[in-house]
Amino acid sequence: MKACFFFGIACAGLMLGAMAVPRAIGQPRVAPGGAKAEATRPHQPSGYFGDLGNYMTIEGVLAAEGKVETGTLLVDTVNGRKLDQPIPVVVRAHAFDRTTFLLPTDFVIPPKQRCVLKGFESGAMIGVPAAVERAAKELRRADVPMSPTNWRWRPYFVALIVVEPKGIELLPKR
Repeated sequence: MKACFFFGIACAGLMLGAMAVPRAIGQPRVAPGGAKAEATRPHQPSGYFGDLGNYMTIEGVLAAEGKVETGTLLVDTVNGRKLDQPIPVVVRAHAFDRTTFLLPTDFVIPPKQRCVLKGFESGAMIGVPAAVERAAKELRRADVPMSPTNWRWRPYFVALIVVEPKGIELLPKR
């Protein structure tokens, strides 16, 4: 009889405790202050030329002036359409591989030659988030490296085929 009594008290305690715990997955979220929060999908970033992952052809020449990252192409034509102004885009070349799908290559954009590349846009976050600096201050750390660029989204182009200049084949790094 005592065991049933204690079991009943334990179950009641678990039920009260469960009511204080945030709702399970699939339940409405609660915003600060107790208001209902709408579940939203994360924002899908885009590229310079539209949606990420779309197969396209870009044309341009190597950016040689100013402070630009190595492998930056001044794109002046996309899918045969001339742009109003060239857009500098970092190019990463990848080769097809039987086992791992795509592998980085040693492709280097030749200077002073027109390049025509087929592939798609992707992107990445670059820089250091403000959270790193705040955490470093909280930890009283001064040895945290900071980035010269602000934390931001930066699209880049993944070249899969080199149409021009002729004779360049994309081979995986070995």
